[in-house]
Amino acid sequence: MKVRQQLLRLISPGTPRDLKLNAAKRTLEERLEPNDEVTVLFVLIHDRDAEIAGAARRSFDDYPKALFLDALDKKLDPVVVKRIISLHREDDAILIFAALNEGIDDETLKSLVEAGPEEIIALIGEDPGWLSQKPFLAEAIRKNPLATPSALKALESIAENEAKEASQQRPKERVRDEGKLNVPKELVEDKKLDEQNIFKIVQNLTMAQKVKLALSGNKSARAVLIKDSNKMVSISVLKNPRITEEEVLKLTSSKGTPEDLLRQVAGNKEWVKNYNVKLGMASNPKTPLAISIKLLDTLFEKDLAKIAKSKNIPSVLASTARRKLESRVKK
Repeated sequence: MKVRQQLLRLISPGTPRDLKLNAAKRTLEERLEPNDEVTVLFVLIHDRDAEIAGAARRSFDDYPKALFLDALDKKLDPVVVKRIISLHREDDAILIFAALNEGIDDETLKSLVEAGPEEIIALIGEDPGWLSQKPFLAEAIRKNPLATPSALKALESIAENEAKEASQQRPKERVRDEGKLNVPKELVEDKKLDEQNIFKIVQNLTMAQKVKLALSGNKSARAVLIKDSNKMVSISVLKNPRITEEEVLKLTSSKGTPEDLLRQVAGNKEWVKNYNVKLGMASNPKTPLAISIKLLDTLFEKDLAKIAKSKNIPSVLASTARRKLESRVKK
């Protein structure tokens, strides 16, 4: 694998053992950029010294998801990308960033497009140059069960244009436009910005940039993008590893939160461990009945009583709450 010259002093055979061990344990005095740090850790996992290799493996496996996203935002060696994917096969944000990484090899990219989340399909389908450069991606999208009719229609349109250009003997050289995927750094770093300014910045972003920012952006960016009219963008905010329980609680307590977002919250086992999140979900009229009724069994009697008397929720939910409350009293 290729490693930047500046990193060799931390991983070469002649590097002092203590320096290697500190790098493996992430206790270096200097701060490495995430893309450099994961590269160093990957190399040290294969060090002949068992203690160094073990420490590097633990550091890599426990690496914060948010920092993995930062690392994947820069070009990584294909083998490093593959290891990150192998650790987080269930994490949509990481899979999406991995698919967008410049260093990913074709075989890994193909497998992600065939089975990955729908955001990958949308981001690739939005870039004709990418599909032209890697024709196998079109077939990979067709194999993905999450491919929407609009995504498949877009593929047909691109294929028709390619055929038309070929018949007119005017082939156009297209390359993937990496620039269109870049997102404003000030909306990723933890900086406080005026919401109006953020809104103006976000308005000028492409859908691909919005999704990428939703997955990695700071609290200010998340607050704006969670309200985006595009469901794919707003749902991506909930996949951001930086999102807090406080933000989720605010979402579940708001009567204006769309059903799609509430379904996403209900599907996260960690979030629904929070009692206030469960209460917010059960009390929200937009929560699907199948979910809110199930949550009633987890609530305290005082909260169940409030729901039973509420006029702001579906009558079926209120009556179910009354029956459950009566059943508890009889016991």
